[in-house]
Amino acid sequence: MAGQLEKMVIKNTDTNEEFRVQFNPERYSIERASTWEEKGKQATLQFGGKVRKSITLEFFFDTYADKKDVRVEWVQKLLALMEPTVSTSAGKKRPPVLLLTWGGFNFQGVLEKVSQNFTMFSEDGRPVRAIVNATFKQFSTAEEESRGNPPGDPTKSHRVKDGETLNLIAAKEYGDPSRWRVIADENRLVDPSRPVVGSLLVIPALE
Repeated sequence: MAGQLEKMVIKNTDTNEEFRVQFNPERYSIERASTWEEKGKQATLQFGGKVRKSITLEFFFDTYADKKDVRVEWVQKLLALMEPTVSTSAGKKRPPVLLLTWGGFNFQGVLEKVSQNFTMFSEDGRPVRAIVNATFKQFSTAEEESRGNPPGDPTKSHRVKDGETLNLIAAKEYGDPSRWRVIADENRLVDPSRPVVGSLLVIPALE
């Protein structure tokens, strides 16, 4: 259907199974951090390294119309992505590595934390509506770490508003409307002249 919004997909890269969200998140937040250590008698701060970034997304699930338990239909399936089910070479278990994709948005990580809030209930007390905040910790292979460009670095994005074109977006983000092709290529847009209103575009850094 023309103009239909693309749903965010959470792919288990270990099994290739996909979890397609019921509704796209309205917001997400990114956390970056670094560590500092006190050295010497004067307690001088020294850089200790960067901490893997994390991203928190707010998901909305609703089964009110079907009168089904929202925990069974949606929440438990998301929680299952936290379970340490994959065996490592050291004989231990780890959670699956997940790839979040949404248009040009990509983030690779593991599901670290889930906060569940149930806001509506059926007559028999079963929850039928939930707001879930899920935090994903960045994951990258040794090869990706050595290149210094692990996948899943949505450092900047832009939500398309009604009437916006890529020229206007490029002018806002780069100060140069002629840079629209950079955004189009990064997000693999089929029709660059008409970005879908409400879609989230990744705004790549200019080389």
